[in-house]
Amino acid sequence: MRCEEYTIRNACLALPHLVDYAKMRKTVTYGELAHKIGSDVRPMRWVLAHIRDEICVPRDLPFITAIVVNKATQMPGGGWLPEGTEHLTPEENKRKYEEVRDEVYACEAWDGLVEELGLSPIEPAADDLDQEGLAHTVHLERSAQVGEGEPHRILKEYVAQNPTAIGLKRVEGADQEYLFVCGDRCDVVFDLGENGHAVVVIKNRERGDLIRGVYQAVKYRALMQAEKGHGEPYSVIAYLVAYDIPDDIAALAKRFDIRCYVAPRSVMKA
Repeated sequence: MRCEEYTIRNACLALPHLVDYAKMRKTVTYGELAHKIGSDVRPMRWVLAHIRDEICVPRDLPFITAIVVNKATQMPGGGWLPEGTEHLTPEENKRKYEEVRDEVYACEAWDGLVEELGLSPIEPAADDLDQEGLAHTVHLERSAQVGEGEPHRILKEYVAQNPTAIGLKRVEGADQEYLFVCGDRCDVVFDLGENGHAVVVIKNRERGDLIRGVYQAVKYRALMQAEKGHGEPYSVIAYLVAYDIPDDIAALAKRFDIRCYVAPRSVMKA
């Protein structure tokens, strides 16, 4: 196999792994990535350059290759930028790297890129989804993001006013931003009378936030069972509602008996 063909082949093998790590907001070392695609570490510089220059640059995507780092320094090599890094001080190089890395983490185009190129995505295990959700939570804490945003508010109000949309027919009352005794708040809570309660988590963000929402639904269900049942069995249905819920996250929710509802985008215009 010619060198160019070898590089392209390994780039196609490596890219889905890079996307997987980007979605988990994690870096990967050169050696780890080489091992995953069955390659020696030495040709990786050419493989990563191909991904950067022939795949990311033409599509105006952030350099996903920036998340590949040296094990010792936890920084990419000196050639991670197309123009190199010799013109940057170590401090400038680190700031630039962190900027690009965070752009890679925030980018939502990676799954579409894998599909466009006809590559097979890496199927995440449950532990991978947990890591993806945890990384998102850490990101929220680090960036101090607060507030729900207009799309979230609109969807929350829509669900509160239209319980039949998620399959609830006998509702005696609905609360938005329900306050639990412990101080947690749930987006929407429905009083189902003799049939118990339903807790609803509303999400409108990226995959990590949806995974976080699955575990929030688990928590709110347990809190409601504790508050209303006081140690006795009490019926609580839990929902995750969003404008889009990927299949693997819906499968994770199903493991915990969390019901998923995908709201139509037309809700935004209602």
